[in-house]
Amino acid sequence: MLCACGCGHRVSLLVPDSHQVTEQVGMATVRPSIAVCDAPCKSHYFITAGEVEWLRAFDPATSKAVMHKQIERHAQRDPTRLPFLQRVLAALGRAWTWLASFGPPR
Repeated sequence: MLCACGCGHRVSLLVPDSHQVTEQVGMATVRPSIAVCDAPCKSHYFITAGEVEWLRAFDPATSKAVMHKQIERHAQRDPTRLPFLQRVLAALGRAWTWLASFGPPR
């Protein structure tokens, strides 16, 4: 997706490592906040039911710390390091969660 500020920077969410995308009233909600630390705009915001809620931008030291934590967390959860059975079970769990997000039939 593109940054909400309109700068054109491509934002990658860390799903399922960090970000959760849910639906509210037919629109996307993303948690936790989206911090665009690797672009000049330095945008920081929530998306709630499709609406952008702007937050204060991180200072350079905080941006660097956030990026390092995300890289470290991603490296620790690298799926290629997991045995095959664990990767299959994790994929099945994600599929079940996705299917359950649609709720019971009406």
